[in-house]
Amino acid sequence: MQSYKVIATKVLFEHPAARILVETIEHQGKQRAYFYLASPIEAVATLGVKADGCILLTRQYRHPIRSTIYDLPAGRLNPGESPLDGARREFEEETGYFPRRIEKLGYYNQFPGTLRAATTLFFASELVPTQQNLDEGEELEVVALPAAQVLNMVLSGEIIDGSLQLALLLALQKGLITLSPIQLA
Repeated sequence: MQSYKVIATKVLFEHPAARILVETIEHQGKQRAYFYLASPIEAVATLGVKADGCILLTRQYRHPIRSTIYDLPAGRLNPGESPLDGARREFEEETGYFPRRIEKLGYYNQFPGTLRAATTLFFASELVPTQQNLDEGEELEVVALPAAQVLNMVLSGEIIDGSLQLALLLALQKGLITLSPIQLA
């Protein structure tokens, strides 16, 4: 599988947040064009749980899918910023809570066949109220929902955000969130 070779690269579109590329790749003597979107910026998303067990979600309009959805406090890293620092910053900016405890849940790329853009997922707890500080033009609502309700919304298809789905399942699997059978009913 490692015998793939890039013969040529052409940038079709360039923007600070994304590039569209076509690369000619060669494998076993055959060449073909491969188109993909590459983001030069890493992203972070954080599943935060309040002392009462409720998960802090954001609810906002997402234009590419023309819908208002639940998702996680998330964003892009600043140049030179570590994923941990970026997650803590984005979480506080969007929710108005500073996470005293934060740990990495995982790292993933949702569409590795067409998109080079990875997200590091975090789990936050011991949340201290501060002040929300949204970016210019950013509009979102912070919603706190019981973990069991969020899981049921994921399982029913009501929550479609991949970072939220994966972070919740990883937090459950790692024992960071526990649910009783009664809560799941």
